[in-house]
Amino acid sequence: MTRPVLHVITDESLQQRFTHKELAQRIADAGADFLQFREKRPKETQELLSTARALHQICRQSTATRLIVNDRADIAFAIGDCGVHLGANDLPVEIARQLLGPERIIGGTLNHPDNFSQSWARRFNYLGVGPVFGTNSKTNPAPPLGLDALTGLCQASLIDVIAIGNITLENIDDILATGVAGVAVLSAIVCSNDPAKQTQEFMKALGT
Repeated sequence: MTRPVLHVITDESLQQRFTHKELAQRIADAGADFLQFREKRPKETQELLSTARALHQICRQSTATRLIVNDRADIAFAIGDCGVHLGANDLPVEIARQLLGPERIIGGTLNHPDNFSQSWARRFNYLGVGPVFGTNSKTNPAPPLGLDALTGLCQASLIDVIAIGNITLENIDDILATGVAGVAVLSAIVCSNDPAKQTQEFMKALGT
């Protein structure tokens, strides 16, 4: 049986200790499966592209970690060897697929079970589902989904479900019991004093 995967999301705005690059190096060195580059502050495209390229190089050197760019399919396309995670207000998945081709990873965002359908979901490679327990990383977050709804979506979905939203080492066992294919973690890792150690602890919890 394949173990659940770990997506770690980089963020500079939630903490002032580490840059995207510093976080990426620590997270990749610790062996995370995926690194998601997330930047919600207004930045010039060239600056975002430069940072994404640096993160991509770090991931390539690690060999174990793959880069996913949040929101920006154009930047993922420009880099040439990474995936993209699309939110509800980002480029439609059909256009992103035309841009990136059939082999690239495209993740989608699902905040409520009523928005789920098989025909919509199978356009993606995975669904980022949540927030499961709420989140402090967004200004207007969707309501907490809860474990029961997450379990139902895992049972209904024909593609991988990646849980997100205030996931910690204390509640990860409850998350895994729902049948998720993996977890996406932000604050519990990037806001810690030692992101590498925290990443390693999450990997252990996932069965590495």
